[in-house]
Amino acid sequence: MKKLWILLMAVMFSMPHIIMGQEVMTFSLEEAQAFAVENNYDIQNATTEIEIARKKVKETTAIGLPQINAGASYNDFIDIPTQLIPGEFFGGEPGSFIPVQFGTKYNMSLNAQANQLIFSGEYIVGLQASKTFVKTSQRQQEKVLIDLKQKVAESYYLVLIAARNKVIIDSTLVTLKEIQNANIGLYENGFIEETDVDQVTLLINDLEATLLDITNNLQVSKNLLKFQLGLQLENIIELTDKLVDLMSLIDQEVLFASNFDYSKNIDYKIIENQQELAFLNLKRNKSLYLPSLYAFFSFSKTAQRDSWNFMQSDGDWRILEQDQGWYNTTLWGIQLDIPIWSSGSRSAKVQQAKLQIDQLEVVGKQVKTGLEIEFGTRQNSFLNAWKVYQNKKTGLDLSWKIYQKTKEKQLEGVSSSIELQQNYNQYLTSESTYVMSMLDLLQSKLNLERLLTETD
Repeated sequence: MKKLWILLMAVMFSMPHIIMGQEVMTFSLEEAQAFAVENNYDIQNATTEIEIARKKVKETTAIGLPQINAGASYNDFIDIPTQLIPGEFFGGEPGSFIPVQFGTKYNMSLNAQANQLIFSGEYIVGLQASKTFVKTSQRQQEKVLIDLKQKVAESYYLVLIAARNKVIIDSTLVTLKEIQNANIGLYENGFIEETDVDQVTLLINDLEATLLDITNNLQVSKNLLKFQLGLQLENIIELTDKLVDLMSLIDQEVLFASNFDYSKNIDYKIIENQQELAFLNLKRNKSLYLPSLYAFFSFSKTAQRDSWNFMQSDGDWRILEQDQGWYNTTLWGIQLDIPIWSSGSRSAKVQQAKLQIDQLEVVGKQVKTGLEIEFGTRQNSFLNAWKVYQNKKTGLDLSWKIYQKTKEKQLEGVSSSIELQQNYNQYLTSESTYVMSMLDLLQSKLNLERLLTETD
């Protein structure tokens, strides 16, 4: 028991050091976005996709470069193939056959071959398409970056708002407990009724339940932000930006004065890349009508034996001299493949490619119109959110003022706890709608800024 007690005390004294030893990571909103760009899971995958596309370019390029292959074969005939020769060739009866075995028991060959593509229209277009595919992967990464920064900002705002709500409920609980203590004294001296004390107690109980819910929401919001940053849940983070500071950075005039160019929007850029790939696909299918030209060189050595003596007595392979029973075959040539008739297959592929181009032209017009409509909608949403925020801010100031006056009256015994609760509920409602207006305004700002983000 004594040893157990000593161990327990040692663990208790070491816990603060363990907690203090954990690194606390602090982030402003800008720092959080920059950190996510380097560590987020989606960004890592998007970067890998670009590398895969670049390797694909190398793979496609290699098709047009020399291809060299080597091989070897060895055959050991357990039964040498037998063929029948007409018997009259050897003085036999007409219609009779003589079985004859041709060949040797052991056969071996060594060969090497080189191939070189000289011309192929499909290869040239494929090489262009693979490079365009790299550009498409880069566009996708840009989109992921833009979306990620917005998601990090949204998560950052949720943490700040949850923290603000927690502070308000904490401070309100402190005040209400002071009122509760004062009411108990007033009740014991006969100045108020017991129901006034009970009303405040009920309000405190409700707030404590609300505080627990808000505390859980705060932790969930932090975990979501950690996920966006690419951190583990056990990491400890603190946010340095204040909600009021972020609100002060909103410049209504700048956002409304910004001109929108749909052609520089990332979603439209991706459509342009798809159109470029569609044109290359049409070009590739047209190239199938062109001939292809290849060159090749081949060298081989073969040997046949009735006994296994492919090696010299010292163990070296007997391939140095032709008189050792190894025979060379060397050739080179050119192969020309000319497409003549495909029963309409090539024509159908070309027509499909043309239809895909027409399809993407319609999609491009649709995206253009959609982006312009979205821009107008985002601006109106931002303007409405701004007006609502100003209105809710005024309403919060008034409800707080009313609540403070009622609280003073209640402490003086000239106001009931029911009136205090009603005014407090009014204040909480104003606080809740004010916080939601802040979140709506910040979200509207993010949506508008994302739409205005331009790419080269």
